[in-house]
Amino acid sequence: MADAPRLAVAILAAGQSSRFGPADKLTACLRGQRLGELACRTLADMPFAQRWVIAARADHPCASSWQASGFTVAVNPQAASGMGTSVALAATLALDAQVDGLLIALADMPLVPAGHYHALIARAGQLGAAALVASAAGSVRSPPAAFGRDHLNVLAASQGDTGGRALLGQAELIACAPDRLIDIDDPQALEQARKL
Repeated sequence: MADAPRLAVAILAAGQSSRFGPADKLTACLRGQRLGELACRTLADMPFAQRWVIAARADHPCASSWQASGFTVAVNPQAASGMGTSVALAATLALDAQVDGLLIALADMPLVPAGHYHALIARAGQLGAAALVASAAGSVRSPPAAFGRDHLNVLAASQGDTGGRALLGQAELIACAPDRLIDIDDPQALEQARKL
């Protein structure tokens, strides 16, 4: 029997929160915790070979919680240039770690259930190096998404705000309830999440 694939996970947490206002949205309270801590806690007990949070600075208020959940904080000095630079850093770390694939999640999507992450991981494991699996709410494709080793060099070349969008267009989809894939970009979305 072949060994199970070694997957890494990167949670992107280096966004500028420009639509949220002057406050750092990741420090906003949701379900009694900081919004930016929830995805790490959901993913903490899953079998990843490596775990990173890509952040704009090492002293982020959530950093100690991320580390307590078993994640290494990797600083993206180019964070202001767009999410693509965080995707590129995550893929570069995965290549350096010689893992078989990478799950990319977003810190501002805190309501993704553990079962959905498990489904992405399981399917990526079945597909191996060619894995390309994304989340879907109806016809909308989104992170979290899993990428096999064959796609990491493409991700490592990401720039600006493009990230893995082109690859997501080719991905196999795993459905998730739309209210679980909510992306908290502004105060209205946070209020919506608080009602769920």
